[in-house]
Amino acid sequence: MASRQSLWSKIGAGLLLLVVVLAALPALTGNQYIYRAFRATYLQGHDTANIDDGAVFDQHLVKAGAPQPWPLAPDYNRVPLSTALLAHHAQFGTAAWLVIHRGQVLQERYFAPYTANSRTNSFSVAKTVTTMLVGAAVADRYLLSFDEPVADFIPEYLPDPRASRATFAHFSSMSSGQRWTENYHLPLNPTAKLYYGDDAAAVVLTTGFDHDPGQEYAYGSASTQVIGIALQRALARKTPGLTLAQYLSDKFWKPLGMSRDAFWTMDRPEGVEKTFCCLYATARDYAKLGQLLLQGGQWQGKSLLDAGFVARMSQPDLQPFYGHSLWMDQTYAHPFYLFQGHLGQYIIVVPDKQLVVVRLGRQRATDKAGGVLPREVYGFVDAAVALVP
Repeated sequence: MASRQSLWSKIGAGLLLLVVVLAALPALTGNQYIYRAFRATYLQGHDTANIDDGAVFDQHLVKAGAPQPWPLAPDYNRVPLSTALLAHHAQFGTAAWLVIHRGQVLQERYFAPYTANSRTNSFSVAKTVTTMLVGAAVADRYLLSFDEPVADFIPEYLPDPRASRATFAHFSSMSSGQRWTENYHLPLNPTAKLYYGDDAAAVVLTTGFDHDPGQEYAYGSASTQVIGIALQRALARKTPGLTLAQYLSDKFWKPLGMSRDAFWTMDRPEGVEKTFCCLYATARDYAKLGQLLLQGGQWQGKSLLDAGFVARMSQPDLQPFYGHSLWMDQTYAHPFYLFQGHLGQYIIVVPDKQLVVVRLGRQRATDKAGGVLPREVYGFVDAAVALVP
């Protein structure tokens, strides 16, 4: 009996030691971010990041100014949602559905617990916003041009002949040649470390380059975070203390008359905004970003973005489905381009119908049309076009 008790004691001690080692392993390997990732996902019933996780991170406020409310169309909300669309919204946890036609709200629906005032995570919609900020920075002469090498602000890249030639435009079109693994579900991978970690620069600036810039398309969140770091340094060089969130407020949030302050999460309190993701705003405010592009960068008689820059963003680069931080299908019956986020965050612009469509939600359908864009995007375009009087 004593020997049996001794055996179980040894097994128990061994199991306890194993638990302690496994618990300490992330810290021992420099992957402490896993603790925050675990608390923010699995302990909240999720298997990936979610649209309401902003409180987990440090934040910078994107201040709004005097609000400019959207006008309502004469047929506002007169057409009920189709049974198929309602079922889709229910199945995939839609938070907001908004259709803007000719600068007026034609249809909008919110699904509990979300309302018109709810600010939810943009995910990669922020990539497009970041490129828009680059366009503003070129106009403000913080940058020489869209084709300026990021190494002008990231000297860490100068020793690498490939990295030193990669421009803002290359990173925006996902053709920088940077090595990266894009995965939103595995806990031990660079994308998760970038999202939940506290040193974005350490993650992305130590990643090498596999190809010469401008040669191959390879989508990677690191690319937009590199843009964010370079842009932050460019702003600071001429205007010390100017943050990306403040610049976004000055260039777009206030001039567009957004309804609410937004917030942009940070890698750490004194670090940098996570420009590859993580802007939190309302559906109506997201729609104004799409409307600005639809209008060629013009807003109430003022040029917030150069029309040529908007045109370049919204045209294909190395691939027919991707321009500069914008996805697109120029061959569809109603050609469109869109901002796109991880869980089905969409700002879709349909120029020939003067439409902007916003869908925000907790999940998205995973099947894709032609292996590129989610099939549901085409359904959303068709549903919006059908509303046009």
